[in-house]
Amino acid sequence: MLDQVAERLERAREVLLTSHITPDADGLGTAIALLRHLRRLGKRAMMVNCSAAPSSLRWIYDSGEFLVFVPGQHESRVQRADVIVATDLGGSARLGRMLEPIRAAQATRVVIDHHHYENDLFDLPLIDMRASSSAELAYRLLQHMGAEMDASIAEPLYAGVVSDTGNFSFPGTKPSVHRMAAHLLECGVDPHVMWRRLSCQVPMAKMRFLGQSLTRMEFLAQGKIAHLAVRTQELRDGGIHARDAFEVVNHLLLVKGVEVGVFFLEIDDQQTKVSLRSQGKVDVAALARRHGGGGHPGAAGCTVKAPGIDGARELVIAELEAALRPETEWE
Repeated sequence: MLDQVAERLERAREVLLTSHITPDADGLGTAIALLRHLRRLGKRAMMVNCSAAPSSLRWIYDSGEFLVFVPGQHESRVQRADVIVATDLGGSARLGRMLEPIRAAQATRVVIDHHHYENDLFDLPLIDMRASSSAELAYRLLQHMGAEMDASIAEPLYAGVVSDTGNFSFPGTKPSVHRMAAHLLECGVDPHVMWRRLSCQVPMAKMRFLGQSLTRMEFLAQGKIAHLAVRTQELRDGGIHARDAFEVVNHLLLVKGVEVGVFFLEIDDQQTKVSLRSQGKVDVAALARRHGGGGHPGAAGCTVKAPGIDGARELVIAELEAALRPETEWE
């Protein structure tokens, strides 16, 4: 598939790149690294996304590289492109309001991803669930295309791989990932500068929310499950964005003995967003898929339909307790 994707990009005249709703460092970094190489080849290339990037990640792109899709204004960009590249998608529904314009486009549709999902949209799927990140796949593609790997391309790739490996701590961090990172450092990446850009951007309100939330952690299954529930009104009262609130779940696994961390966010009285993290004994992506979501075995999410946040919590906790029993296997 590398050959096919590389050949199609090299023949392209205009490429539109995009990622998922509220793009993270992997989706954004992958797209921007590719965009910069394509522009050097003389292609017209732009990243157009269904939603804005978090303010903490806007350093990844420069002026003139990223647009937020506006219905009635940017459909012509989608239709004009002869290749559309989606990065780190995790499912076509995550294209948000760009899904239908992309579905209607005459372009060759490419996806670069390391998530499991049913491909119902893309002509050229460069998908490898064994990869640590979409940035790793983009790195392979850029190497295959003979790209000049200077700092302007290496930095967004490094941001993506650092983000999606949990600072090189997740199980998918193989020796090849460290070799890639070493090469990116040789290309001009400063790891201390990148750490500050990626990690030292927490607003005061978010830090306060984190501290207050963690005092409300609850533990079940002999301390193997840590969970925390928050209602939407609490976020409004604290001036916190939902995407920032979900980062709380990463801290639940830091408690000794915890195998699974779960964060519940009430959307309304019938729907609750659930974010899950696992140390490895439980495949949380399997649980998420049962509720229409997805992700990775160690990090996944879904929206649970149940009466109120308490109903969702009862349902998910019961499934996790069952999963922690040795005989439980999920498809």
